[in-house]
Amino acid sequence: MLDRPLPTLAALAFLLLLPVAQSNSAFAAVSDAAMLQSYVGSYTGTGSISSSPPQTVRCRFSLQSAGASTVNYTGRCSSGGTSFSMTGVFTAAKGRIEAAMSSSTGMTATVVGVKRGGGVVFSSKQQDKSDGNDRTISSTFALTGGTISVDFSVLDNKTGKTAAGTIPFKKVGG
Repeated sequence: MLDRPLPTLAALAFLLLLPVAQSNSAFAAVSDAAMLQSYVGSYTGTGSISSSPPQTVRCRFSLQSAGASTVNYTGRCSSGGTSFSMTGVFTAAKGRIEAAMSSSTGMTATVVGVKRGGGVVFSSKQQDKSDGNDRTISSTFALTGGTISVDFSVLDNKTGKTAAGTIPFKKVGG
């Protein structure tokens, strides 16, 4: 059901990406690593889910440096009394940026980002049948212009109902 928050929140964690062209220059890898390091810090975000009834979703992320080209992250989102957490790592190497993650909902993924606007965007579209419902989940997780944002939609393939949302994040204390 789309009116339950957990399946909709699961869209925030589903980031299976499209293939991208790769650059093998050492300069690009250094630039990518510096870009990732610029996001180290704590973030909070609030958005709404266009479900029935509409719901507010609140998230927080913490990104910590784990080396020159690696940033670990943890996050938690909640809506309507339901929440999920995620952990993962962003890595810049060989001209590409990858994100690996796992969530408390049992989802895991390793994805490659598309460089855009001095940052990186992770986009995906994935079928989810994990809890007996058939859904198509589309999501975008963007680190661009010094900000973080998440856009997502969940289509219930049986009923045709869609829930969607956008969550802009702000850096805490910085």
